[in-house]
Amino acid sequence: MKKYLPTLIAAALLAALVGGAAYWEKRKEAEPPKPEPGASNEKLFPVDPKAVQAITIRNSSGETVTCQREGDSWRITEPKKLAADGTAIDAMLTSLVGTSVDQVVDPKPAALHDFGLDIPSVTFEVTSRTKPEKFNLSLGDETPTSGGLYALVAGNPRVITVASHLKSTLGKSAFDLRDKRVVSIPSGQINRIDVVSKSDRWTLAKNPQGIWDLVLPPAVRADRFTAEGIVSRIESGKMLSVEAEDKKNAGKFGFGSPELTVRVSGAGTTQTLTLGKEEDGHFHAMNSALDPVFMLDRGFLTDYQKKTSDLRAKDLFTYSTFEVKRLEVVSPAGSRTFEKQAGSKWKQTAPAAKDVPTEKVEALLDKLRDLRAESFPPGEKLDPYGLTKPTYRFKTQFGDKNETEVVEASKAGEHSYARRTTDILASEISKTALDEIEKALKEL
Repeated sequence: MKKYLPTLIAAALLAALVGGAAYWEKRKEAEPPKPEPGASNEKLFPVDPKAVQAITIRNSSGETVTCQREGDSWRITEPKKLAADGTAIDAMLTSLVGTSVDQVVDPKPAALHDFGLDIPSVTFEVTSRTKPEKFNLSLGDETPTSGGLYALVAGNPRVITVASHLKSTLGKSAFDLRDKRVVSIPSGQINRIDVVSKSDRWTLAKNPQGIWDLVLPPAVRADRFTAEGIVSRIESGKMLSVEAEDKKNAGKFGFGSPELTVRVSGAGTTQTLTLGKEEDGHFHAMNSALDPVFMLDRGFLTDYQKKTSDLRAKDLFTYSTFEVKRLEVVSPAGSRTFEKQAGSKWKQTAPAAKDVPTEKVEALLDKLRDLRAESFPPGEKLDPYGLTKPTYRFKTQFGDKNETEVVEASKAGEHSYARRTTDILASEISKTALDEIEKALKEL
């Protein structure tokens, strides 16, 4: 036994060392990581953005931009008085107050030139109604790894690093921060648009139900998505650049023979947007209610160069098949009524009650939902299209609000026509549409 004692002692010591090492590693894993030397979790500017009253931005090229809070909005006061883009300014402040100091790289720098801070690329000054009441941040060169920026806060000699995105976030020009909307009517309040181009003219107007009509005249249903897209385009339209801050020399921009004129009404006011001559793929433009002459992209012209046929609603029914509760049909074979029962099953309730295959009623509803205008014949008279005494009449009731839609249809010669009873004008539909509906009715 004595012979093996040294070996046993050595093995025990080795086991103890291994166990101790494992225990130490587990403790290290459980401990929170220690910050790297010089790292900081200090907020750069710990102030509520709503407390900021003024901002001044200076860049190395000499441009100075000052924004002043006026109530709940902002205004640019330097280099000249301009309406401001409050959303852009608020986003800039939110980014600033959310930024932390990455590292303190030199508590007492001998030369700011070493960090590009003797002539900062951007100086950002803030006045606040809460402490700190004054905040001045200078941004210098990028760090060697380009992962951050050297920065200096006035009143503190240390050089710190901050996130590199602050240079583009804070280094804004007057154009970046000005209100660049091409129409200043508040979003959602536009109720009429009159468009005149060199090829066509048309008007969209909201009816008392808040639905867009195409005013030919008479007023006809406008395609909902097309109309909303046109309104959205003008609400979201932005200036690409400002060519002149006033209209003193507007004649040289081609407004005497405009490519497009858009008259926009809403919120008790009307503004006229005019597109003049083209330059480098864009168009000079002006708004009667705004001071500058600016540039708009070609896509704006394309979006408004539409024919009236592009703007008209072509779907005769708008329901979704699954939400229909009742269907009334008048055809050459007579009148029939179908009603949805519990469990989404369908039943014929007139002229005689009987069960009908649910899938066949839904097939008929799909055929009706597919009724769509292929063209719009001229004139307001319905007699040439067989619609003064229509052969077919379809009435649907659908949705939580029990909405109804009624469509009448007839054949006239080799053509088929239809209209919603709320429509003044007729639409030409597929020549085979009524034959397919007649077939679906016979299968029921």
